[in-house]
Amino acid sequence: MKPRNPVRLCRFSLWLGLLISFVFTASSQATHRETKPETTDAFRWIHPSSAPQLWQQIESAFQDELAPDDARPGQDKLDVYRYKYLQKVGILNHSALVIVGRRPAKEMTKENAWDEYYSAFNFDLATKQKSAIEHADVMWKWKFQKLAKFGPSPVPDVTFTYLTCTECEPEVMFASLYYEETKSTWQVRSWGDGKDLWWTVNDGLIVDFENIGSGDTISFDCVYGILDLRGTGFDDVVIRCKEVSYNDAGRAKTDNSTVLYNSSGGQFNSLRVTNESEAVELTAKICRPNSASILCRLPAYMTVTSGQSAVLDVMFPGAPKRFAI
Repeated sequence: MKPRNPVRLCRFSLWLGLLISFVFTASSQATHRETKPETTDAFRWIHPSSAPQLWQQIESAFQDELAPDDARPGQDKLDVYRYKYLQKVGILNHSALVIVGRRPAKEMTKENAWDEYYSAFNFDLATKQKSAIEHADVMWKWKFQKLAKFGPSPVPDVTFTYLTCTECEPEVMFASLYYEETKSTWQVRSWGDGKDLWWTVNDGLIVDFENIGSGDTISFDCVYGILDLRGTGFDDVVIRCKEVSYNDAGRAKTDNSTVLYNSSGGQFNSLRVTNESEAVELTAKICRPNSASILCRLPAYMTVTSGQSAVLDVMFPGAPKRFAI
């Protein structure tokens, strides 16, 4: 038998080793791609049907918050929250925004329809750490409004309304949760300090309240809206409120104020609109056709027939130049 060429055998062994290494590496990468969970930098809502495993994971992490209350002797049954659930869950990479709802019973009745409140939490999917969001721990009749882009951040704000209390004189709050990228957590956006205008406060805008005549306020009416006024793809918030109240001398006084909120220079800012024409036009933009607000039913804010229409200049550069009312 002719002896084998040692050089040729060595080359064959080398090529065989490289081939095996390539196949093993490719197989490992394919397996890694198959088992690696999907991630995305876009915020999204999830549901038990769309992401069952992730939903179950969050339910398990919030088992303490979801545990039904135990009734104490003599306690009113409406103060015992036996049904708790995940009302809404939003995911952004490894951060979860979790809204927990609480009711006296799963089935709502006329007796307990008002008795439902919500709390917002941060939950880190990687570290399993959770924390209550400040100023968002007790929100009665919480209702999601829309996702709004108030600035250059790719993550939209979660806007919503809620009542500050029940069985009292509740205030209706419009509020927003924004994503703090440096901390990877959700926080309540600040809207003001309540000093200049008492209805623009740190944790939201007071857009209505139950006025039973016990204070100085005779009447209070607000209209607000979220829309892209500048045509930039970023949202603005416009709110106009008219309050009639008693002054120190016991005479009626009127405060009719319009405030515009938007992002400028990377900062979320507010602007008090002092020009009446600009305020009228902004009011026309945010009034819905069937709005119950008195501000939307005044003749100055309604569309009139051709030939009687007025044309007002828009206050924003780059926006549509004219708007007829």
